[in-house]
Amino acid sequence: MKQVYSDEAIVAAFLSNGDAKLFTELHNRYHLKVYQSCLQFLHNPEEALDQTQEIFCKVYTRLSTFRAEAKFSTWLFVLTRYHCLSVLDNLKKRTFVSIDSVVDSMSGHVYMDEPSLDERWNRAEQTLDRLSVQDQQLLRRRYLANKDVATLATEARVSVSAMKMRLKRARDQARSYQHDRC
Repeated sequence: MKQVYSDEAIVAAFLSNGDAKLFTELHNRYHLKVYQSCLQFLHNPEEALDQTQEIFCKVYTRLSTFRAEAKFSTWLFVLTRYHCLSVLDNLKKRTFVSIDSVVDSMSGHVYMDEPSLDERWNRAEQTLDRLSVQDQQLLRRRYLANKDVATLATEARVSVSAMKMRLKRARDQARSYQHDRC
């Protein structure tokens, strides 16, 4: 008869010896549930499947942050929820432009309503250059190096909420500089 271990015992064992079979066990237990949660948020089966994979990649890299103050399943579903909300925010920020509005079908000319990627990059660099060195470094580490807020907070030895406030202030300052240019 096969012995069934708690999620928390599997996490502890995985963290102590790194046995991939233990992580596979967690994946097998929760893959379908995480997928179903993603599907509820995203309403797209393919996107839900992609994000389920992304979530398990996050779980693998962040499992050491699990402190067993709550059940593993609670920790996993909080992570899933925040990940899906972040994906939804990013989808809302994307702009979709009709091809008809970009290309004049009669002449074949392309009209650039929006600045090119290079132009946007240059504007962003100019804006960053106007910020303090600390704000520049913070925003670059968060958005270019793709570091999460918790990691930044740990590195700066501040709370997560303090780091969120620092990021907000730096973003607000950058926005004010961008609006000054317009």
